[in-house]
Amino acid sequence: MTRKEELRIFSATSFMGHGVDAESLERGMDYDLDFVIAQGTTTDAGPYYLGAGKPVMAEEALRRDLELIITIAKRNNVPFIISAGGCGSDETTSLVLDLIQDICNQHDLTLDLGVIWSEVAQDYLMAGLKEGKKAKRIVPHPVLEEYLSVENVQANDKIVAQVGPEVVMDLWEKNPGLDGIIAGRSLDVGLYAAIPLLHGFDKGLAMHFGKIMEDGALAATPGSGNDGLLGIIRKDHFDVKPTNPLRKCTPESVTGHAFYERSDPSKEANPGGDLDISLATYTQIDEDTVRVSGARWVEAPEYTVKLEGVTNIGYRSICIAGMRDPQVIKNVDLILEESREIVQDYFAYLPQDDYSLNFKVYGKNAILGPFEPTPYVQGHEICVLIDVVAKTQKLANSVCSFTSSTISHHGFEGRLSTAGNLAIPFSPGRAVPVGEVYEFTIWHAWPLTDPKEPFRTTRETIRPKGGRDQ
Repeated sequence: MTRKEELRIFSATSFMGHGVDAESLERGMDYDLDFVIAQGTTTDAGPYYLGAGKPVMAEEALRRDLELIITIAKRNNVPFIISAGGCGSDETTSLVLDLIQDICNQHDLTLDLGVIWSEVAQDYLMAGLKEGKKAKRIVPHPVLEEYLSVENVQANDKIVAQVGPEVVMDLWEKNPGLDGIIAGRSLDVGLYAAIPLLHGFDKGLAMHFGKIMEDGALAATPGSGNDGLLGIIRKDHFDVKPTNPLRKCTPESVTGHAFYERSDPSKEANPGGDLDISLATYTQIDEDTVRVSGARWVEAPEYTVKLEGVTNIGYRSICIAGMRDPQVIKNVDLILEESREIVQDYFAYLPQDDYSLNFKVYGKNAILGPFEPTPYVQGHEICVLIDVVAKTQKLANSVCSFTSSTISHHGFEGRLSTAGNLAIPFSPGRAVPVGEVYEFTIWHAWPLTDPKEPFRTTRETIRPKGGRDQ
């Protein structure tokens, strides 16, 4: 492979399924691009999608974004790197390949793809733990054990590892002629840093480039989650600019994204080290372009990848209801607490861990709860969300229905009416079944001597109406 001293990369969207602006992508092609890249895996939507093996975004939206990137990139002979499907399970990666097959059928395309599978086998993790590996939790949380155990691994329904840049680099280097790479659960920054690293660019610069590029036009102003960003990386700096003339990059917009999703604005932990941007500079070089330099890479004592695993904890039913009576609103805490006691008494024959009952009162500290800094000021109407998780859907429905009925008719001191504490907007609405519930019980850093070790890679040729060959 001939190393380049300048790479031109287009970030197509903030997230696969959020939308790709076709005109911006077409304009990007005028810059003699080396790659089109888009990320589309996340834990932002919660643990359900990994447990259920379903995509975070609607299939129709995901297919549209895939179609635009693939057809435009292929027509211009520009390779692409895409992570997609949301949770990164093998099911969602397979779904993405099925959607690409459909796109190839429609457009009479043949694609040679590298595929990175990020789901991790339980046996692999258990063997490592039995050999003495220590995987510490990434964040302190009561649901997460401090160090990963064999029992926890066995209890998890699905486990994925986050693909780092090294896996992408190796797959691309060893498979010349690929049209693109499709990856499961991935480190967003790593997708964009991989090719610069493969060409020998400084790691701090490459990882900072990835950080700014990861969400497309969110680093521009006005920011957008469904528009793209052009990045040009050179020896000691990189430039970023939108190709949409309605947007521009400014030092403020680019710096703002550099601080995005991090507790320490000067440092971001990554596999194998930290990205330190404390000395980075952001300079406006023309009306819509910002030049960035000065980041550095701080090597860690060991290389770790993030593991994400989920456990099924039951089934959920909900009821959404409004309160408008001033006396009901005034006494809402009392009503809910007394109703909880009635429900507990009614279902006293059940073991305590068969169900859980929770309330959120929107309009009264529902978001931050006890951490709410703004004192509650009583409004003229509020919303109560009744949330029940139980061992079966039938039990969840029963507890939720009984709870909503109890609250609706509960008598409290000062009550003027005989019914109607709650206004339920839907029928049926007293208990709406949501389905299976999962929680993250693995959120741990898995140590590796080889960053590629947990991941399976394949090379697949997708032919129109002819299926896939490995």
